[in-house]
Amino acid sequence: MVSIMNEYVAKIQLQSDDMTKNLLNAALLDCPNIIEKSIILKGNRYIVDIKLSSYSIEVAIAVMNRFMERSRYHYSSYFIRFNEGSMVRYRYASCKENREGFYCDVMIR
Repeated sequence: MVSIMNEYVAKIQLQSDDMTKNLLNAALLDCPNIIEKSIILKGNRYIVDIKLSSYSIEVAIAVMNRFMERSRYHYSSYFIRFNEGSMVRYRYASCKENREGFYCDVMIR
């Protein structure tokens, strides 16, 4: 799966600008259960770190589904989830029809 994600991301013209960061921030607004969040840019990917008021895999999945629903481009999206004990990690990317898009590493704890 990781190799498929790498192939997918390689075909995207990754956008690392304020507009994309604002899109990602807006996707997390008013999201219940989030007590802390940060979005930083590292190279051409975003690192999204989310702390929940009370961690559970079910809540983490719900938060990520809401995040993807609000941030994805409708042309194409792809994600992989890794359950890591008291944290879940996602690799998530989405693009427009012209192949402009973004890539995120998302950690929810």
